[in-house]
Amino acid sequence: MDFFKHSIVKMEADIRAAQVELDAFGMMVENKRGTQIPNPLISVFDTSERRQLAVVRSMSLNQTAHDPRTINGTAKVESEARAALKDVGVAG
Repeated sequence: MDFFKHSIVKMEADIRAAQVELDAFGMMVENKRGTQIPNPLISVFDTSERRQLAVVRSMSLNQTAHDPRTINGTAKVESEARAALKDVGVAG
């Protein structure tokens, strides 16, 4: 769990650093031929945010204890576990 927390914090630091750099250079940059192109940092920034969101989702950090979906899901799992214990003769 600490590894994931460290990863999230590191990703957040990378995202903020990319944002500062993006703000400094702007959304459009000039290539070698003098043509205005979107700043490549935009894709780095976007990828970093997506990775961070994926880790947060995998850890279920975006769900709160009072979220009805979480409560109902937990209650269902608990009742199924109790029923399975009852079937094998163990009080649950």
